[in-house]
Amino acid sequence: MGEEYLPLIESVSWDTFTPDQIAYRFLDLSLRYGSQVIVRENQWAVFFRDGKALDVFGPGRHTITSNNIPFLTGALRALGIIGDIFECEVIFVSNSQFRGNFGGQAYTAPSGNIQYQAEVGFHGYLLFKVEDPKLFVTEFFGNRRSQTSDDVKNYIRGFINERVIDDFGHYDVITLVKNLDETTDKVTALIADEAARTGFRVIDSVFEGIKISEDARRFVSNVGSQAMMMQYMKETASVLPPGGGSAAVGVGAGIGLSMARQLEQATRGQPTEVKGQIVCKNCGMINPDTNKFCGNCGNSLEKPPTVKCPKCGAEMPATNKFCGECGTQFNQVEIECSKCKAKNPQGNKFCSECGTTL
Repeated sequence: MGEEYLPLIESVSWDTFTPDQIAYRFLDLSLRYGSQVIVRENQWAVFFRDGKALDVFGPGRHTITSNNIPFLTGALRALGIIGDIFECEVIFVSNSQFRGNFGGQAYTAPSGNIQYQAEVGFHGYLLFKVEDPKLFVTEFFGNRRSQTSDDVKNYIRGFINERVIDDFGHYDVITLVKNLDETTDKVTALIADEAARTGFRVIDSVFEGIKISEDARRFVSNVGSQAMMMQYMKETASVLPPGGGSAAVGVGAGIGLSMARQLEQATRGQPTEVKGQIVCKNCGMINPDTNKFCGNCGNSLEKPPTVKCPKCGAEMPATNKFCGECGTQFNQVEIECSKCKAKNPQGNKFCSECGTTL
C-alpha cells in the first residue's frame, strides 16, 4: 500500500465566518514555504501543532517563510522534520465581541438557628472577546480539546455558572438579599479575573434576574425567620419520643433534642433561650438575652420567679406546689400587695394585679 500525502495548500483563509462564530479550525493542512495565509481585519490566524499554539498572524496576506514563522520553524526542526513542506493546523480566531448567556440554580450558605439554605435562581449574560489568541487557542483547543465555536461557548457558559454557584455558597440568604448588587459585582470581578487566565476578556457581566423563593423571602424578614424556626421546632418535636430519650440524640445531629426542649418551654409560657438570645413566647421574635421586653410586640421577657427546693436545692417556678426533682412539698408563702392587697406568690418582684413593687 502506497504512502498517502495530503494535498498541498496554496492559500488558507476563513471566508465563511458568521457573527456568532468565535473560532474555526482547519485540520491537517499540508503547507509549504510560499503558501499564503489570508487573515481578515477582525481575525487572527494561529498555527497549531501537537496541542500547542506556535505562531500568530494578524490581519493581512502572509506568505509563509522561515523568517515570519520562527516558532513554527523551530518546532519543526526540533521534531527532525526537514524540507519545505510541513503539516499543521491553522485556527482562525475572531476579534469581535460576543455575548454568552448563563443561568442556573445555586444554594446559599447555612443561615440562622436552623441552618437554612435557600435555593436561588439566576440568569444573565456575559459580553466578552478574545484578548490573547495564542493563550486562548492553547487553553481551549489544546488543554480542553475544543473542536468548534459551540464547544468554546459551552465551556464559557459552564465556567460562569460554576463560579456563580460557588460564590453564592459563601453568602447566607440574608446577606445575599440585602446586598444583592454588591454580591453580584464581586462575582463579576471574580469571573473577569479568572477569564483573563484563559485568554479572553470580560467586557461586562449582567445579572438580568435573581429568583428567590417565597420561603427565602419570609426567612429574610425577622418575624418570618422566627416563624420558620418555630415550625421546624414543632416538626422536630413531633418525631421525638416523650421527654427526649436516647432516640432523640440522633435527630438533627443533636439540634432536634435541644429545640424540642425549647419548644416544651415555650408551650409552658416561658421565653425560649437560644445561645445568648431569647425567643418571645408571644410572637416568636428573637431578642438579645439582655432585653427585658420583646422588641417586636413588647411582651415581657422576664423569667418567672423561682424558688429553691429546701431538700435538693433545685430551682423551680415559684408557683410550684411540689419540687419537680424530688417531690418535696413547698410551703407556699404569699406576699400581700401594699397597694391593692392582692396575694402574690413568693418570688414575685411586682404585684401581678397592679404592678406595685413588692
